[in-house]
Amino acid sequence: MDVRAMLEDATLGGAPKKSMKDFVVQKIATFIATGILKTGDPLPGERELAAALSVSRETVRGAILILATHGILSVAQGTRTVVASEDVGELAVQAARYRDIAAYSLDNVHEARLLIEAQVVRAAAVKIEAPTLDYLRKSITAQEGACDDPVRFLICDREFHTAIYRSSGNAVLADMAADLYSYLLSHRRRVVSQPGTIATSIADHRQILAGLETRDPDAACAAFAIHETRIYTTTKLLLA
Repeated sequence: MDVRAMLEDATLGGAPKKSMKDFVVQKIATFIATGILKTGDPLPGERELAAALSVSRETVRGAILILATHGILSVAQGTRTVVASEDVGELAVQAARYRDIAAYSLDNVHEARLLIEAQVVRAAAVKIEAPTLDYLRKSITAQEGACDDPVRFLICDREFHTAIYRSSGNAVLADMAADLYSYLLSHRRRVVSQPGTIATSIADHRQILAGLETRDPDAACAAFAIHETRIYTTTKLLLA
């Protein structure tokens, strides 16, 4: 799986070819649609976004300008680029589904994630390709550089998860897993702001990666279940 395939949020069945700039536009719009980024939030720097998405700074810069022309981002000389509007329209793939998933209960979503991710991760452990493993290693490095930045960490976190989902080779399950991942992301921002939470998530990611590197479906699945249960528990405590 190449970088473009890992960046793609559309189904594996074959979406129309787009430029890398278009993919980054789609990514940033999706971060806004899912609640990772909100109106007034400063966008991570070009270098940080480029590292998180494994693209060039020039590509990120071009995507930002496109989103600025749509009024979604506000760009001003000498200041940080900020989110000006959450109305991303059709720029974010499956934006309506991201909103709809929030209607379900936390317990139901947790149970569904455990069931679906078990199938996805088992398949990924068998089918994952070397470039994707390398991408996941780089993602963890980027996550480590975002320990003091919850928004940037969540961007890296989402890319880490979706790259694994797509490695399963099953477009339907990958899309379902990605939809469930988006659940209550705005609350996850608050959770990962708590001391030690990001470091714990990174440690979980290392265990997941270890299972994938050894192509051990049981180990990868067990690590993912521990990680998801930790997400469920910390989110439930926040909402209590």
